[in-house]
Amino acid sequence: MPAGSNRLAGMSTGEPRVPPIVSVVARSRTGKTTFLEALLPALKRRGLGVAVVKHHHHTSSFDTPGKDTHRIAEAGADLVLGISPVQVATFSREAGSGDLDAVIARHCAGYDLVLTEGYKRGDFPKIEVHRAERSGELLCDFDEMLALVTDAEWETDVPQFSLSDAEGVATLLAAWLDTPDETQAPLDLQFNVWLESDGEVAASRWRMELLSAVDEHGSITAGAEAMGVPYRVAWKKIHEMEERLGEQLLETQTGGPEGGGARLTDAGRDRVERMRLFCDRADRALRDISRDVFGTPPAT
Repeated sequence: MPAGSNRLAGMSTGEPRVPPIVSVVARSRTGKTTFLEALLPALKRRGLGVAVVKHHHHTSSFDTPGKDTHRIAEAGADLVLGISPVQVATFSREAGSGDLDAVIARHCAGYDLVLTEGYKRGDFPKIEVHRAERSGELLCDFDEMLALVTDAEWETDVPQFSLSDAEGVATLLAAWLDTPDETQAPLDLQFNVWLESDGEVAASRWRMELLSAVDEHGSITAGAEAMGVPYRVAWKKIHEMEERLGEQLLETQTGGPEGGGARLTDAGRDRVERMRLFCDRADRALRDISRDVFGTPPAT
């Protein structure tokens, strides 16, 4: 059974969530649409929100020429909505077939599952509908298949269902959606926080680490080297912090028998400790939220 596209694998951070996608494929006149008509109610009975993407091979519009919606779109509207008491139709100008993931992320976010009718050459797990009288061969390799719906028998470990067993396929899909993908790397929680003054960064986790490095190593030069940045970059960041926070963060000494040096002022030490405390608490809070939302804490 192909891996990598179940419900957990569909999660993302920041970008629109791409729901799990399964392609239902078949040769023409096999009964693919008829099977989908039986499968969709079975999935709905299991409480799943399902979107269906129909692959349209032609360059012509889905809309009907001569209809008001088509005339308005042709006049230049970027988006046309047709709204009736029972349906909302959306027509937008976009190159839809180039990046299916992006189109689905824009239009299908929030659904539990997306079924595509077609896209037999895509990388998504597939359910092939096969009828022996149409062909003695399959369109897909077994390692691409999530299930095989057929009126023949094949020697394979891929789950096989009769052409009338939409309920069985729905049960398989529901279980597949709830199965964690063991091939996927653990989610790693990443975030950043900073303080601003008039829209400019005044303090951040990294800048506080820079101050700590300067204090630990006794000079801006050594602290910058420990943080892997040039001296001029470190000096500029520290100067910006002092200017935007309105207080002196470092005490510096120049010359002398032991050379120049730098130490945190009391105000600087207080800033560093408060920022460290805030970041630690934010880390714990976000990991608790991650556990509540995703079920398990992300990798550390």
